[in-house]
Amino acid sequence: MNSKTQGASGQRVLSTGLALGLLSAIGPLAIDLYLPAFPTMVHDLNATPGDVQRTLSAFFLALALAQIPIGSFGDRFGRKLPLYLGLCLFIAMSIACSFAPSAEALVAMRFVQGFGICAGTAVSRAMIRDLHTGHEAARLMAFSFLIIGISPVLAPAVGSWLLTVTGWRALFLILAVLGAGGLVVAALLPETLPPERRIPVRQPILPAYAALLGNGRFIAGAVTAGLATTVPYAYVTAAPFVFTGVFGLPAHVYTLLLGANAVCSIGLTQLSPRLMRLWGPRKLILRAMGLGAVLTATLGGAALMHVGGIALFQAYSMLMFCMVGLALTPAAISALDAGKTGAGAAAGMLGTLQLVVTACASALVSVFPAFSLAPLLTVVLGCTVVSWTLTLLAQPAQTKES
Repeated sequence: MNSKTQGASGQRVLSTGLALGLLSAIGPLAIDLYLPAFPTMVHDLNATPGDVQRTLSAFFLALALAQIPIGSFGDRFGRKLPLYLGLCLFIAMSIACSFAPSAEALVAMRFVQGFGICAGTAVSRAMIRDLHTGHEAARLMAFSFLIIGISPVLAPAVGSWLLTVTGWRALFLILAVLGAGGLVVAALLPETLPPERRIPVRQPILPAYAALLGNGRFIAGAVTAGLATTVPYAYVTAAPFVFTGVFGLPAHVYTLLLGANAVCSIGLTQLSPRLMRLWGPRKLILRAMGLGAVLTATLGGAALMHVGGIALFQAYSMLMFCMVGLALTPAAISALDAGKTGAGAAAGMLGTLQLVVTACASALVSVFPAFSLAPLLTVVLGCTVVSWTLTLLAQPAQTKES
């Protein structure tokens, strides 16, 4: 392959990856954009903080529940139909949310909204698996993660700025506009599952998922992807308590530090496909998560001896986000490549397991006493050790890497 052909191929991978990333990023934007409006929503809807927080929980629940049916639907009817239907539902519910008369109504609308936008994530992963496996699939996924990773960093700041010029209801209208943009992107993408490769409608669904749950490599990859995703969510959950209670930092300072962590994760995600090609996905995960476990245990020991301060903690945090960035792509690709059933079923089950693992592990941070490093470090150490162990056991060392 000459350099001109390689350049054209690289441009196609980049453009396709960015397009799939834009579709996948609408969901995270729908989570983060309206977070700064919570206090105002409590007042305007005559609700409690818990009522407004449930609008976020309902959205997450829908994302977890919708992955599997949308994936199976795509295996039977192609990738673009569920994408169109899901985005149209998201647009309609976004407009409805802007007119919500109460917190209870908003919770219900957000659930349906989450069910619709789930198509962006589930279908995008299935399309990646339709097009490529191994290293090429990792390149596509890394480009999509570039967009997904940037959106949570920018969305709260953009949401805060928008609240200075408009009300919180307008934020949902902006989400509707983003959904319409997603429809345009979806229309430009090719159908990656031709009719001859689709699963017959009459074929039962459950055996495909039973096969995935019995596949050790799939479970190891999916759970590892979930545990890698847990690390940034655990940081977001613990940040207000750790940075203010332990280190005495104001909110605007620790927000910048969290942003630096996210940049590290995004950057190393782009490096991950190259290292995956050099070492293989298994070895890359083992090295990244193994080093993450060592770093976490070292920082925990330093904290017990009251050694170090914010500089040490931030250095550790940035390195930990680098390890997560390296491990996430090969874990997800390993799970999709291990699935022998339809790509939609594998992508749906991967998304569901990833969300469930992330929700359960992140919740542990809030169980322990606040204003301490112990909850965060315990969860992160557990994530790295379990990921390392699962990856080690799922595939023998002598097996040829893909």
